[in-house]
Amino acid sequence: MKADYFYQKACKYYGKPVKVVDHYGKCYRGVLKDVTPKGIYLDSGVSGFFFPFFAIVSLVLLTSLFFI
Repeated sequence: MKADYFYQKACKYYGKPVKVVDHYGKCYRGVLKDVTPKGIYLDSGVSGFFFPFFAIVSLVLLTSLFFI
């Protein structure tokens, strides 16, 4: 998928809990803290991560039940 697709999707999910899956199948969960044209910043509670859009396979909005 194109970076523009993930950028638009990430903008909608800004500040919300999400799950990100990279090209290797590894899952990351956290709050979407920032969105740039090149990628996203994810706060996992322990540390933050930057994910470039070319490495993202899936970006899914999680429910608030994830954080209870």
